[in-house]
Amino acid sequence: MTARIETAEPFLPLRRDYRWRLGVWALRVGFAGLAVVLVGLLLLWSGGSPWVLATGMGIWLLCALLSATGFMAARRANAEGGPGFFEVRRLLLHDCFHPRP
Repeated sequence: MTARIETAEPFLPLRRDYRWRLGVWALRVGFAGLAVVLVGLLLLWSGGSPWVLATGMGIWLLCALLSATGFMAARRANAEGGPGFFEVRRLLLHDCFHPRP
């Protein structure tokens, strides 16, 4: 499946788009925000302050908004229609965990 993602022609305009890169980076930071949420839940469970949880949720929500906005804007900017939603979603997750050199 990875070879298909790496060599598929419809994905090349998406990968070169700055909005796509914004979505990928926002997704990466969003995963870090989810880690802060988990730490905040542990602190809240042990009797700590809810501020860590609130900070993590704020980071995660902002990154979810930026990721979805960048993802949809890059897909919309692709004039020839390009790949379907599920193929693009798989590419977004692939680019998030396998950065380009």
